[in-house]
Amino acid sequence: MKTWREIRQEVLERDNRQCQVCGKEHSAQVHHIIPRSQGGTNELSNLIVLCGRCHMLISPVPPWLITKLWQIPETEIPAAAEAVQARIDEVMGRKGRSEGVIE
Repeated sequence: MKTWREIRQEVLERDNRQCQVCGKEHSAQVHHIIPRSQGGTNELSNLIVLCGRCHMLISPVPPWLITKLWQIPETEIPAAAEAVQARIDEVMGRKGRSEGVIE
C-alpha cells in the first residue's frame, strides 16, 4: 500500500506540478475532488494539483481570508469558486477518460 507522500508525489508528477485550473506552474497542493470526509479516497482519479488560490476558493475557507490573501472582493468569491469547480469537472472528465475511468 502506498503512503500519502508517495501518492501525492505521483499526482504532482502526473500533473507536472501545474495547477490544473489556472495553469500556474510550481503548484504543490493536491486536492481531493470528493473530500475524504464525504467518502472520497486517495485514488489518483480523485486527486488533482491546484495552486493555493484555486485550492482556497473551493475549500471551506472564510471569505474574509480569501479576500485578505488573494485580494478577491468578497462579492466575487462565489463566481470565482464556481469557475474553479467547473474547470476541475472539465479536467477530471478528460483525465478519467484517459485513465479508463467511467464517469
